[in-house]
Amino acid sequence: MKLYLLLFIGILVASCSNSDHHGEAELQELYTVLDSEIANSDYYDKIKNTRIADYKREYDLSSDRHHRTAIVNRLINEYDSYTADSALFYIGYNLRRPAVTAVPGEMTRQLIRRADVQAHAGLFSDALATLEAVNRDSMDESMLENYFATYCSLYQYLSEFVSDREASEKYEALRGAYTDSLARVAKPESFNFKKFVVVEQSRRGDAQEAIEQLTAYLDEYPSGSREYSILASSLAFIYDQEGNEDQYKRHLVLSAISDLRGAVKENMSFRELAKVMFEDGDIERANRYLKKSITDANFYSSLLRNVQSSRMLPVIDEAYSQQQAGLVNRQRILVVISVVLSVILLGSIIWILKQYRSLHRAKSQVEHANEELSLLSDRLKAANAELKERNLELHEYNRTKEEYAGLFMEFCSTAISNLEHYQATLRNLIAQGASKTILIKKFESYEMADHLLKNFYAKFDEAILNIYPSFIQKINALLRPEEQIVLTDELLNTELRVLALIRIGIEDSSQIAKFLRCSLATVYTYRSKMKKRAVDPANFERDLKKIV
Repeated sequence: MKLYLLLFIGILVASCSNSDHHGEAELQELYTVLDSEIANSDYYDKIKNTRIADYKREYDLSSDRHHRTAIVNRLINEYDSYTADSALFYIGYNLRRPAVTAVPGEMTRQLIRRADVQAHAGLFSDALATLEAVNRDSMDESMLENYFATYCSLYQYLSEFVSDREASEKYEALRGAYTDSLARVAKPESFNFKKFVVVEQSRRGDAQEAIEQLTAYLDEYPSGSREYSILASSLAFIYDQEGNEDQYKRHLVLSAISDLRGAVKENMSFRELAKVMFEDGDIERANRYLKKSITDANFYSSLLRNVQSSRMLPVIDEAYSQQQAGLVNRQRILVVISVVLSVILLGSIIWILKQYRSLHRAKSQVEHANEELSLLSDRLKAANAELKERNLELHEYNRTKEEYAGLFMEFCSTAISNLEHYQATLRNLIAQGASKTILIKKFESYEMADHLLKNFYAKFDEAILNIYPSFIQKINALLRPEEQIVLTDELLNTELRVLALIRIGIEDSSQIAKFLRCSLATVYTYRSKMKKRAVDPANFERDLKKIV
């Protein structure tokens, strides 16, 4: 039984340890996100300023008084948690406009809004004077809700501001009284109810119910909204009262992140986080968060936040200075150690370099010899390859020369036989006493020349196709599909003969014209037309000369 009990206790302890580790890891991730958002704060401020500039531009372009009133109210909403002076300016501007003051109850609403901004800015006497000047009897429920909520904020800020305990308790009692008044007129779904009445429940002993309600409400608002920041901060306050340190820190960070994303300068989360970081020993973050709190308070013109942050500044600044001094001392020690190690390392490097140079010289000699051998081998390979190529070219040249010689010897022999036959025919005609007219007609006939030329072209075509067996197919491969040459009963036509002459090296058009017994213009025409029919006209004749 004892064994089982010990095992159960061990599992429970391990579970708690894992849970704590997970919570700490999550918190560290949130700190990282917060630091990243601080770096991006200028970006969020730029978005806010762009939106404000757009509203001002829209106001200047509008002539409708109701539309202008709506735009001024939007500007007040934008400046409410951003710059107190500007918010108060536009509220005062509204109070001077007949388009606002003529609307029943609107002046009262604007005065309550002014008192709320004055309370945020730490102008407590002004806020009280503004609220006291309001006629409470003329208010409807929505105005009463804002009226009581403003008193709640005012006395809460006063209780935080004063250092005297008795005065602080008095203001806390007044805040509680106005919270009770607020609970009677505010609807449970209103934000003022969530902000003041639900939080008051936790002060009066029902913290768990308040936590559950505020956690559910928090999910209704996006991070970056003023509502999210306030509810997260309220949850942090309740968790702190309950002693739940992890959730307290977590919700403070969530509130601070939301303030950054919404460009909220009237905040308390950075001041509280600076205090937490200081207590946890993270002096660097404490200093960074506190200075961010003071910067925002100065920007907003908040006397309350500035005073609260300034009370912590000397302590954290002194701790930060001591930390920096300690870092400087450690750096000095590290510098001395680094110098000693550098001297030892330098001596070692000098010795290694000497050894390396000896090895490098020997290696260089071997590499030089290898390079010379490699170069000689490459030259021999290149010479062999060139010799092989020349042998192949010579072999091809000899084969072509033999085929040309054989064909044209045969043609010459045939031509001589034809001439002898022609002469015999003439002698027979003379012997037979043919008339002068018949003889002249025979002499003027082109039959013999045409026969010889036809025979010559036939031998030429045969020679080309013997030397380049796939000449026609390769020519067609250079032409577009619809422009390819199709022969009927001849070996080559005039176009192919022109191309064949170019292939065997006769490129001059006048020589080709003489060879083919045609005009120079005809040769130019054939060459031009064949280029236009080619797949690659610019390189057609270059590709033609590569046919083998």
